[in-house]
Amino acid sequence: MFGFVVASATSLSEDEKARYQAVYCGLCRTLAERYGQVSRAALTYDLTFYVLLANAMAEPPERTGEAHCVTHPVKLMPYAQSPWTDYAADLSVALAYHKCLDDITDDNSLTARAGRAALQSAYRKAQERIPEECTAIEKGMGKIRAIEGETASETVSPDAAANEFGVLLGALFAHGQGYWAGAMEAFGRALGRFVYLMDAAVDFADDAASGSYNPFVILGATPETMRTTLALAAADTAEAYERLPLVQDAHLMDAILYSGVWAQFNRTYTP
Repeated sequence: MFGFVVASATSLSEDEKARYQAVYCGLCRTLAERYGQVSRAALTYDLTFYVLLANAMAEPPERTGEAHCVTHPVKLMPYAQSPWTDYAADLSVALAYHKCLDDITDDNSLTARAGRAALQSAYRKAQERIPEECTAIEKGMGKIRAIEGETASETVSPDAAANEFGVLLGALFAHGQGYWAGAMEAFGRALGRFVYLMDAAVDFADDAASGSYNPFVILGATPETMRTTLALAAADTAEAYERLPLVQDAHLMDAILYSGVWAQFNRTYTP
């Protein structure tokens, strides 16, 4: 999840905006506490959504407070942390590290190589804390890279890489969920597939120009056909989401899942 699973601010009350920011700041603080200041580069609103979701499933006690930080040295910023914030911080580092590896494979950019170097030590710590999940990320991203490298093969479905990312996210979401592991796996799988396809839609023009793998480019899709495909994937995601027993922060998460996830597509394709 890289920049798509975010809230639509216009759909939120002032209290919900404050809650969203507090959970985001809690994740930022946890990254610094567990992995050092550099790891804050891995901070995303995508994993903030995961914290909200996991908290809503179990409603654990939260640690709250106010503090200054590097980004806000003057203003005291409220924060909220839970045991799920720790796991989300671990995932943030692992996913960011592998995103750098993917970008190095794609274009060997200096930015990606610098990111890999900066996160190497943090990633080793993440491997110690969540070894099974790091192994799943390594294997899953490896499978996706292999699929993306076979663009000319008629045996590879255009959906294959999206489905594989769904499998990966499903496994990560199922972590520690007990009775609800199956439902969380199903939701993560659907959300992962949607996010991969959304990323492909937003990157369509750049990938068409560079020749990078993109299932929509392979299919010769138009904005209209991409929107239709994404709407179907979003419906599958919503169906899985609505099976979860969510009360806490439900409206806030609705604003993310039913509106916010479309923001980049709409900016890209709205005249």
